[in-house]
Amino acid sequence: MAKNPIWTIAVCSAVIATVPSARAQDTHVKIYAGPAYVAPMQDSDITLGTVTDTIKSEDHVGWNLGVEGRGKVVGVELDYVNADQDVKFGGSTIGDTTFSPLTATVNFHVIPTKVVDFYFGPSYTWVNWGDIHLNATGGTITGSSGDLKTDSAHNWGVSLGLDFGIGKHFAISTGLKYLNVDLQTSDGTIATDVKPLVARIDPAIRF
Repeated sequence: MAKNPIWTIAVCSAVIATVPSARAQDTHVKIYAGPAYVAPMQDSDITLGTVTDTIKSEDHVGWNLGVEGRGKVVGVELDYVNADQDVKFGGSTIGDTTFSPLTATVNFHVIPTKVVDFYFGPSYTWVNWGDIHLNATGGTITGSSGDLKTDSAHNWGVSLGLDFGIGKHFAISTGLKYLNVDLQTSDGTIATDVKPLVARIDPAIRF
């Protein structure tokens, strides 16, 4: 006989709800830092000069730093990411920029134990895009000889995380964040959808 999935969920929820207080996480601050992988999820078709083609920013590994203050269930997290990204037009690299979002998130810790801590929540981010440094190909295509100034961006996002405790004060912290932001130059020469996923895995200190 197949098991009733509602019954299974109810049992699991009851188990989580009755976790002994000795296993509940009793730390209130987490600090983490480590590598971050930035993967743009979208691109755009634009016209540069007389050529229309796809423009996109490329996946890249950078670094991140974050801190969270929390109560038993709700926490407020602030994190910063820095990653260089190549900009491609029609498959050719025309330059590079820097992706540097500062993001605030309200986390809801649904499994707040010392060993496993699962959480998710809404985010709001402000991105300081670096100027696009054009290479020779980019200069020829755009007709520009210098860097292209970019606009900063801000918008909403969503975040989830899973931490694995190592004793009381140490943990391996993993996270995945979707940011609804795009890249645009100040003069409108380049505008492309980015909407990246940002994945991280970091050593963390909890106290």
